[in-house]
Amino acid sequence: MTGTTGFIGSRLLETACKIYGADNVIALSSRPNENCLNTIIYDRTDFHISEDNFSRLDCVEVIVHVGAFTPKAAIDANDLEGCNGNVDFTKKLLKLPFKSLKRVIYLSTLDVYTAAEKISELTPTMPQTLYGHSKLYCEKMIAAYCEQKNVKSLILRIGHVYGPGEEAYLKFLPKAIQRIVNDEYVELWGDGSELRSLIYIEDVIQGVLRAFELEDHIDVINIVGGHPISIRELLNLLIQISGKSVEVKMREFKGVKRDLVFDNNRFKKYLKVQETNLLEGLTLEYNHINNL
Repeated sequence: MTGTTGFIGSRLLETACKIYGADNVIALSSRPNENCLNTIIYDRTDFHISEDNFSRLDCVEVIVHVGAFTPKAAIDANDLEGCNGNVDFTKKLLKLPFKSLKRVIYLSTLDVYTAAEKISELTPTMPQTLYGHSKLYCEKMIAAYCEQKNVKSLILRIGHVYGPGEEAYLKFLPKAIQRIVNDEYVELWGDGSELRSLIYIEDVIQGVLRAFELEDHIDVINIVGGHPISIRELLNLLIQISGKSVEVKMREFKGVKRDLVFDNNRFKKYLKVQETNLLEGLTLEYNHINNL
């Protein structure tokens, strides 16, 4: 498993170790990982792995490739070094000597899609950012690799994830919670009518874990929420959870309004995850940030 120190990867690693046993999970990381003593350390500069560790890769049956540069703010979506790093890291990962490999699971992004009224796995891929292009190219590399090696591949395109740990990203939800916790006003850009579909972090983890055992031959599954809510309604829920009187300052928004609504039928059909109630999930995130 790669990316084991990130928002999704750290939770995924911890849960996988509990389910499969810590001795059956290997974390590939550039630094020691407290959640997994069974860690192979690589040199970030040149991706060097000591030959002593190659034998530990012989028994690997599933690669879960989570690790990637992920923009923490919109301004980072075209970061040249980070996006190129996604491609380079994946290329080097696939060169490692996996002798028992049966499946590669790659966590990709919805940023590979073109804008659409409702996004599904059949929506055309047309990234608008360098980050989206880098993830799509990695998808293609993995698909070609798996075809050549005669192993299964599965692309999981992850939606808008919320929950404890999201505060590492400069997104509306954690920023709004932090301002409410600090008794500050919250800015709302535009009229707040844009729709968002959120999915709770633990639902993502359960979906990825169930993909390990998926027998059906499916190329792509979007792990996304299926209950759109407006940004204004989302803010109202946060204020309700806080029990505070919160000042909301309206700001003029001059950009292009875009709803993000998803068809998650494939997610429900094949991975069979019951979505966490939004109010429950938001309460858990609010309490987490409030206690930091």
